[in-house]
Amino acid sequence: MVIIYLLAILDAVTAFVLATHVAFNWFSTEIVVYHAAYIILKGAIFALHDWASRIDILVGIYMLLVTFDVFSLSFITIFSVFWLLQKSVFTFIVPLAKIFF
Repeated sequence: MVIIYLLAILDAVTAFVLATHVAFNWFSTEIVVYHAAYIILKGAIFALHDWASRIDILVGIYMLLVTFDVFSLSFITIFSVFWLLQKSVFTFIVPLAKIFF
């Protein structure tokens, strides 16, 4: 169970890195590439059993494209950040909802 929370925290950090890299250019290319590789690897590991992991792979590929200035759209960036954030938030909210409801 701890690994699930760790992955959720890393997803939130990756969303922060993507958002701030696109908006403010805060993080270097290497850091964004590491986070993109993490998302792609995590998505590839779980892709056979979970459709959401396939979207993670697409988000990771998009992060690589944004990092190297190949392709970037505001709508896709916002979708990618919210995708990663909502997965993180739901990972922490669902166990609490099961306790109280």
